[in-house]
Amino acid sequence: MDKGIIQSRQVLVSDLLNLIDQDYLSAIAQELQADKWVIKLKTKTVFNLLIYSLLESTRVSLRGMEANYSTAIFKAIEGLAVEDTTAHSSIRDRLTQINSSYFENVYERVYQMIGEHYDQPTLSKYNIKRYDSTMIHVFGHLMNGMRVGNSSKNKLQVKLTTELENDFGVRMKFFSDQPHLSEETSLKEVIQAAQHDKKDLIVFDRGLKSRQTFKDFSNKNTQFVTRLNPNVRYESQKRHQPLLSIEHDEISIITDDIVYLYGDGNKLIEHEFRLIEVKTKNDDKTLFFLTNVLDLSAYLVAYIYRQRWQIEVFFRFMKQEMNLTHFVSHNENAIKVMLYSTLIAAMLVLVYKKLNGIKSYKKAKIQFFKELQANVILEVLELPDGVHKLKQYLSKQARRQ
Repeated sequence: MDKGIIQSRQVLVSDLLNLIDQDYLSAIAQELQADKWVIKLKTKTVFNLLIYSLLESTRVSLRGMEANYSTAIFKAIEGLAVEDTTAHSSIRDRLTQINSSYFENVYERVYQMIGEHYDQPTLSKYNIKRYDSTMIHVFGHLMNGMRVGNSSKNKLQVKLTTELENDFGVRMKFFSDQPHLSEETSLKEVIQAAQHDKKDLIVFDRGLKSRQTFKDFSNKNTQFVTRLNPNVRYESQKRHQPLLSIEHDEISIITDDIVYLYGDGNKLIEHEFRLIEVKTKNDDKTLFFLTNVLDLSAYLVAYIYRQRWQIEVFFRFMKQEMNLTHFVSHNENAIKVMLYSTLIAAMLVLVYKKLNGIKSYKKAKIQFFKELQANVILEVLELPDGVHKLKQYLSKQARRQ
């Protein structure tokens, strides 16, 4: 990929789709033997159908994918015969059996190609990495799932725990077992599985609050910023900075101390942390931020925690615009396939939005899909029999509708 594409101020859909090289899709399917014994619905076709469907609609369904397969545009993309069709049941069955590693590989390749040329959020010498989880409802029967609350009537849910770099998730883990409902389990597991270096600064919310986990992070040189509840119990050891009421536009810094924290069983954890107390000016709230980073100002520590909000924006975009509210299958393999496909489609839309200066997520997605359709039509029309072929596609599509 041309390095100038991601660094430029404008980008075309065709530029971004070049990140998903069709020859690579075929090659990785062959390497993983993903199409062994498969006659129809080859892995590359399923991948393209998922991406197309995710861009076309905010609520993907198996019947919707069946309809998309028969559209003139998708047949042109895949080079399918005019009379070629498939059934939603065939798509469902293929999703349960297809090799999910294929989709993971494609996701990692696209992310790497974009990430090399996409600005990563930095502050001073640190790379900011944000962690959080979101819950997704499961409709129907799933072999595993979490229930929030004690009632057996509560719908099953699964959890997606994500590390956010840039504007999109780089590392994610799917959980469906009840013990991982707690962020103490799921968030800690994903953070500890990541490879962090001395330039990384991780940010997470109050769902992860174990004092022992904070100590473990420090012992492993994992630098973090989080927020604690107002009832936090601690013993101040010394001032980190002089006790001054430092004023900023939105907050006042009240204290900045080196402390020991009380953990479970009212046990004092004799490990030094930095605790910063601030008061907000608009609503007069007292907030406590905890970190093991000593070389940033108290204001910057508070500012870094505010950047965690970007992961909430990411989850909202994924749910409102990219179909991450339900699954087309209750099979665990199919769910993984859908998750990776959704992340790939989301990356394309997010880069398109940013580099073209589009403010609305919805508008960016709609504009992306319309440009995709226009590109395909132009490519078909450039073929020697393009006009005739396009008429055939459209005629067949009209008869099916």
